[in-house]
Amino acid sequence: MELLILGADAEEEEHEAEEGHAEVEAEAPPNPVIPEVNEILWAAVFFFLLWAMMKYVLLPPIVRGMKNRADTIQSGKDAADAATAALGAAKRDHEATLAEARAEAGTILAGARAAADERRSALQADADSEIADMRRDAQAEIDQARADALSGMRGDVSSLAVGAASIVLGRDLDAGANQSAIDQALGQ
Repeated sequence: MELLILGADAEEEEHEAEEGHAEVEAEAPPNPVIPEVNEILWAAVFFFLLWAMMKYVLLPPIVRGMKNRADTIQSGKDAADAATAALGAAKRDHEATLAEARAEAGTILAGARAAADERRSALQADADSEIADMRRDAQAEIDQARADALSGMRGDVSSLAVGAASIVLGRDLDAGANQSAIDQALGQ
């Protein structure tokens, strides 16, 4: 009997174990990947609250900051374009002024060259006339020296010529009588 009781107890325990196993299967843990309905509702509420806060509270200052930055960049570009245009105008003015200065320098230089040429021509004419005067003076001095030399040597040449003619002719000649012939020969 005891065996029967033990057998009945064993069956009972098996049955209880099967029921416990069924309960364990019925109370299986929830799947962590699939959210529950209340979690979906709370996530939707917080998502829309976060979206509204971003759209109406956080995003407008960012958009304003981006617009201000874009405006600042555009104003900088406009200022750079204006500065470039002003630089181009200043460069054109500078080039025009430089061209005028070069033209004026060319005119002054041409005038200076003309004045220098005129001065050189005047100096050349003065030098030529001075050289001509010096040549005339030198020629006059040469002529005077020649005349002085001839007149100084005329007596010596006369006596030498009379002496030579006397030797050639073999007779004594008178220098006074033949002076006109000697003067004529020296004059040629």
